[in-house]
Amino acid sequence: MWQFLKRPAIPPTNNAAERSPRTVVMARKVAQCSKNAEGGQTYMRIKSTVETAHQAGQDRDGVLTGLMR
Repeated sequence: MWQFLKRPAIPPTNNAAERSPRTVVMARKVAQCSKNAEGGQTYMRIKSTVETAHQAGQDRDGVLTGLMR
């Protein structure tokens, strides 16, 4: 629970995790893909995959292309 005291690289709060979905929700609303459940689900799956690839240091386009094969 107090790992951030031992390891300075670990943030003491989860603010980054809470802020992350905000941009996704705003983009989804602006892009109008939340007009139906299927469009919203599709957008969230793609965005989740792209963000996970980015955080893992992988090529986002390559990951999406690999999933389509």
